[in-house]
Formats: sequence, C-alpha cells, structure tokens
Amino acid sequence: MKKKMKFFEKYLSVWVALCILGGVLLGKILPQVPKTLSKWEYANVSIPIAVFIWLMIYPMMLKIDSSSIKNVGRNPKGLIITLVVNWLIKPFTMYFIAYFFLEI
Repeated sequence: MKKKMKFFEKYLSVWVALCILGGVLLGKILPQVPKTLSKWEYANVSIPIAVFIWLMIYPMMLKIDSSSIKNVGRNPKGLIITLVVNWLIKPFTMYFIAYFFLEI
C-alpha cells in the first residue's frame, strides 16, 4: 500500500524557498537582526545556526531503528557504502567544488 505524502512533505521545496526568501528579506529590511545574531557565537560557531541545525536533524534521529544496529555485522553493505561515501568520496568532491567556486 502506497503512503500518501503529507501536505508539508509534498511542498517541502516551496517551504525551503520561502524561508530563504524570508531570511534574505529580513536581512535587507532589518539589518540589525543578522548583526545581532552574528554576535552570538562560541569558538567561531554560530549558536543560532547550531540550534537550528540540531532542530532540523533531531526528528530524523528519532526515527533511527536501534535494533538494526546490532545486526550490522551480519549485513555490513550499508555501513561500508556509508563509510566509503562519507570518508573517501565526499571530502574530495567538496574540495574540488570549493576550489572551483573559490579559486577560479
């Protein structure tokens, strides 16, 4: 049986675009807001950004199936793919993308 996407999930790209537009407009209309938020940092990490990233990731963390972790030894394919992509492929692609956009 196919699950239907909920309204929020269906238009997630629209919500993201609206939030980006809202953030840009807020920064243009009220420039003191980004200036104030940029002062809230610890060890060169923006506290507001850290909080919002945590709020974005937390719901996904709740959906992790803890019981499947004990079975990873029996079927390590997913773990191996994740390790290869995250540690061997992504760092180099991110470097080349950054080099392309920042060094040209």
